[in-house]
Amino acid sequence: MNQSFFLDRASGLHRLHPLTKLTLALVLVVAAFTLRWTFAPLAIFILIVLPLAAWGKILPEVLRTTLIVILPLAVSLALVQGLFFPGAQTVLWQIGPFSLKQEGLEFAFVTATRLMVIAGAGLVLVYSTHPADLALALVQAGAPYSLAYIVVTAIQLLPEMQARVQRILNAQQARGLETEGSLRVRLAALVPLTAPLIYGALESVQERALALDARAFRAPRRKTSWRELHDSGGQRALRYALTGFAVLLVGLALLTVWLPR
Repeated sequence: MNQSFFLDRASGLHRLHPLTKLTLALVLVVAAFTLRWTFAPLAIFILIVLPLAAWGKILPEVLRTTLIVILPLAVSLALVQGLFFPGAQTVLWQIGPFSLKQEGLEFAFVTATRLMVIAGAGLVLVYSTHPADLALALVQAGAPYSLAYIVVTAIQLLPEMQARVQRILNAQQARGLETEGSLRVRLAALVPLTAPLIYGALESVQERALALDARAFRAPRRKTSWRELHDSGGQRALRYALTGFAVLLVGLALLTVWLPR
């Protein structure tokens, strides 16, 4: 069973070094937050994130998951910020005692599109990179083994929990538990689903700890891996260039804040 988001596709994106994809994702997020143009995050998502996903043959998955995650947040942001944004003056629509204001909607748009870039860039990374490869790349770059393990665990946590929830749901339905129907029925089914999920998660943590001890995870000696990563001078140069570009963007953003207008 696949316990990660990784989608094994034959593409140039998949063949890139994990650190190259990680650096690119981080730079896209930095650009989305530092560029002052209102439509910059949306342009980054459409012109960079989506073409990268198409290059990696994961465009439908990235687009679908991003929209599922972002659309509810975008709607709530538009309502809350549009109605209650502090200092807003331009009223677009009056709804009884509430007024929908332009400044709040603009803030909600920028925030939602920035979150879209975060989600899209992150999905491009995790869909095209095996967690073990990313952990090995971090270790080879000098990161502690504990940090690499935390990264792998965080990437694997959500799909693992989803699989566990589905197994529990199927088991409870086989025992006659009603999990579909009215809101009252769904709420009543939460307790029989939540308790096994929590117990299973605690048991999984214990099993992971025992497995790590059995593999001498805390031993000070150098660890080896059967996986091999292929890097190149061009990719290393690209990572340095992307890092420099991100530093430049942050520096320019700080200058615009500190310099008097």
